[in-house]
Amino acid sequence: MTRVRLFVYGSLRRGHEHHVELAGGAFLGAGVTAPSYRVVTVVGYPALVPGNAAVTGELYALPSALLPELDAFEGHRYRRRSVTLSDGTDAEAYFLAEAYVS
Repeated sequence: MTRVRLFVYGSLRRGHEHHVELAGGAFLGAGVTAPSYRVVTVVGYPALVPGNAAVTGELYALPSALLPELDAFEGHRYRRRSVTLSDGTDAEAYFLAEAYVS
C-alpha cells in the first residue's frame, strides 16, 4: 500500500473538529514548514498560502487511497500540493486555491 505524508495545520489536527477525516492515517509527529508560507482565515477556517513565515502543524502517513476522499472533503477552496518542511523534506498539504487568494 502506498502511503503519503500529509502536513495539516488547522481543523484536521488532533483535538480539532475534523480530525476524524484522518482515520486510517498514522500520526508521525509535529511538523514545521520552511519559512515560505503563511496561514490566512477563509470562511472561519485556516488556509495555507505562499508567504514568508514558518507554519506549525502535524504530520501524518496516510494511505494514498484516502486522498480522493480528503480532496472532496476539503472542497473547491483548497488544492493539495507539495509543501517544503523545515528539515528540507516535502509532504502534501492543502493550500487555498489561487482563485481565492487575495
